[in-house]
Amino acid sequence: MVVRFPDLNDGVLGFAWGAPALLWWLCLAAAPIIIHLLSKRRHRETEWAAMRFLLEALRKNSRRLRIEQLVLLAVRALILILVVLALAQLLLDDLGGFFRPRQPVHKVIVIDASASMGLVARDETLFERARQTARAVVEQGRPGDVFNLVRLSNLPPAVIVPNLAYEPAKVVEEIEQMQLPHGTADVPGCLEKIADLLKLAPEVPQKEVVFISDFQRTSWSGGPGEDAGRIKGLLKQIDAAASVVLVDVGQLEAANVAVTSLESLESFVTPARPAALRAMIRNFGTERVTGRQLELVVDDKVVEQRAFDLTAGAETSESFAVPFAYGGERRVQLRLQKDAFPLDDQRWLVVPVKDRIRVLCVNGGNARSATGKATDYLELALAPGGSAVRTGKGAADRSRIEPTVISEGELQGFDLAGYDCVFFCNVRRFTEREAQVIETYLQAGGGVVWCLGDHVSADNYDQVLFRQGAGCLPARLGDRQGDSEKRETAFQFDPQDFSHPIVAAFQGNPEAGLERTQSYAYIQATLPAGNNSRVALNFDTGDPAIAERAFGRGRSILVTTSVDEQWGTWPLWPSFLPLVHEIVHYAVSGRWGDRQKLVGEPLTEVFAATAVDIDVGVDSPDGQTHLAHVVREESFSQFSYEQTGESGVYSVNFAHPVARSELFAVNIDPRESNLAKLVQDELAGELLAGIDFSYLTNWPGEDTAPDSAPAVQHGGLSRWLLYVLLYLMFTEQLLAWDFHKGLWLLCPLVPPVLWLIRKGA
Repeated sequence: MVVRFPDLNDGVLGFAWGAPALLWWLCLAAAPIIIHLLSKRRHRETEWAAMRFLLEALRKNSRRLRIEQLVLLAVRALILILVVLALAQLLLDDLGGFFRPRQPVHKVIVIDASASMGLVARDETLFERARQTARAVVEQGRPGDVFNLVRLSNLPPAVIVPNLAYEPAKVVEEIEQMQLPHGTADVPGCLEKIADLLKLAPEVPQKEVVFISDFQRTSWSGGPGEDAGRIKGLLKQIDAAASVVLVDVGQLEAANVAVTSLESLESFVTPARPAALRAMIRNFGTERVTGRQLELVVDDKVVEQRAFDLTAGAETSESFAVPFAYGGERRVQLRLQKDAFPLDDQRWLVVPVKDRIRVLCVNGGNARSATGKATDYLELALAPGGSAVRTGKGAADRSRIEPTVISEGELQGFDLAGYDCVFFCNVRRFTEREAQVIETYLQAGGGVVWCLGDHVSADNYDQVLFRQGAGCLPARLGDRQGDSEKRETAFQFDPQDFSHPIVAAFQGNPEAGLERTQSYAYIQATLPAGNNSRVALNFDTGDPAIAERAFGRGRSILVTTSVDEQWGTWPLWPSFLPLVHEIVHYAVSGRWGDRQKLVGEPLTEVFAATAVDIDVGVDSPDGQTHLAHVVREESFSQFSYEQTGESGVYSVNFAHPVARSELFAVNIDPRESNLAKLVQDELAGELLAGIDFSYLTNWPGEDTAPDSAPAVQHGGLSRWLLYVLLYLMFTEQLLAWDFHKGLWLLCPLVPPVLWLIRKGA
């Protein structure tokens, strides 16, 4: 219990008692006085001649003796008063921490573990220096202190020591085991956890939060959005509950050149032609770099080397044409000559190279063509150099795209997983079970193209496939427009600004005839509001001719007219073949587009549910193998692997039902490459405005053993009262033996003054 009286803010001396019950023992100070009074016993005076000379001498010294007795009495009473005050633990607020007894402190230590802390300065990383500082904070703690340890990172776990730690050795052990991941700093999420930790240990009212960070601007400023206000609000909440200490281990104007991106410019890659790759490199420093070496590595083999120059703050684009002799999962790495921040001097890219693009064509109705199938022109456009593969007969052609044709009745129970893209041509209707299979295929990254015709039931499509925007169909179907029998009205394509990837290749190429292509009928489609559906190509009426949307990892594309001669002459126009190929390219891009991840993002894969258990193992860049979590739903299964704390290439291996492996490239967030930091004035004026905090660049006594720390940190007024008490006890003994010698010890100035007075008299 602590009794506290008005503080200096009220204009009164502020003080408190740590043990107010002991103040009753102040009554002991009256004991010497009572004993002194009791010693004055009454007596009768008797005249005795021999005593006259003694009394005369006593009268001369009586005043001196009374003063000596009163001084001795005062010293003895003061001794008892000091004993009680020392035990009652007097706290004086106005004298600060110097006279305040040392109380236990609840310390929350926060170590920045974002990738930017990998900067090397003075032969060690900033993260290693932060760990050393954290060790010093713990080791300088005193008995009774409690600790929590927090890691500032977007990777779990954020709280390393979630429970109150009373043993510093265990906290130091956790600090020693900490490794630097390659993620970003989730400042708002970390501050929320700190605010929760400060609610622990209410019996320890003194709390302190120590942030050890480089205070990278991109992480701590939060940007202009909601994060900035959220960070400031959480810091004020922490300031209300604890004292805030900032230990800045960052470097001003740190030089850094980084590979900020590496991408393939093609939706898919085949051995038929070199793959076009593009890298972006940026100089974040303040000085120009010249002759910087750059290497492109494919499957651990250097395939190209070059040098470049880059001015301060500038960015450059480097293009590469990489031939792949065979198909498969290929690893591509671009690496720079290393600098003080090596984590962003390399970047990875996974390139799945396809020998064949397998396309399944589902024929739903007869057309007025020689072969009598709605997929005839589509087959020819997909494989102009040879015939398609038909179920049960034929052989694969040698073209890049390999179409396979089945009838509408064969769709039930057909395995779509072996195909990169599926065309449904004039299919009458779909069951809910078929819709589930198709949506699972899309979730896994497959491409689906819906080509309409006179057999299509618009109501069935809307109910089973569109489902008010929740299904995989990009738009709701309406009424048929135009008359394919009379053909009195022709509709032409309108690509507008050629902004969509499907029609972008036609811009500036009028000979392709896209805008002169005619159709005589189509089904009107309406895109839902708030959906990610987009129009790729319009009719001149303003209605969509081609609409698309992303569904899971895959892409769903709706062609509102037919791909045969029944509703127009589009299959006979020069634009048909290239437009079909652009549709295929765009449809299959989703299967490989999700192979590029940032550190902290989970690796996921969706596949059809099977009756057997699915074994998934993940080989991480450090050479270890981990099991991935597999969740089985009603119609599909999904694995998720979240331990992507290190940049590099991860290999996901599926043992069942089909043995195969997929590669994923995980890179650091390019924002971590910008090492610009917030300085003290910016912290005080922006981030911590109105907050009282301590700012340090080195922790006091970081290189000093705990036992040699200044004693002033561990004292209080009670300790000083005990020192005075010991002094007075010794003085009292000396006063009782020889008052003059004791007076010299009690007050060295008094005896000389009295001697001078006597001498002057």
